[in-house]
Amino acid sequence: MTLDRGRTYLIYEKRMERTACIAQDLADSGSEILCVTRLHPELAAERLLVSAAESVWLSERPGAQNVPPDQLGRLYQKISMFLEDRKDGVVLLEGVEYLCLFNDFNRVLITIERINDLVMSSQAVLLMPIDPPSLDPRSLARLRRSAEVVQ
Repeated sequence: MTLDRGRTYLIYEKRMERTACIAQDLADSGSEILCVTRLHPELAAERLLVSAAESVWLSERPGAQNVPPDQLGRLYQKISMFLEDRKDGVVLLEGVEYLCLFNDFNRVLITIERINDLVMSSQAVLLMPIDPPSLDPRSLARLRRSAEVVQ
């Protein structure tokens, strides 16, 4: 599968198997991966088999690489700093549904749109695995407006 740079991709799946394969293919071709996930970084590396340059754990536990799910500004900063000095950056953002539990959907969408702007300007790739039944149809449609859908 060929992905265009500067694009956001919604990957419809319950588990991140397909997303992990896509991310690993990009890593194998020289891209550096930032893995933002609800899984602990060690567990994510073991389960997803993705060679991530950096990981961010969406967790309320304190830690240097942890971002509480209610701090969307901090999440944006982490992603921005990662893409700032990488030519072929890839961001794997798993946990949009989780972010919606702690924030109003509109705030989550605004953050994703800001991240999408970063992705376009830095010619990066944003991969977002989504389980469609976990979001209401209207919210899913709003997410799809700024992304390519991979089914």
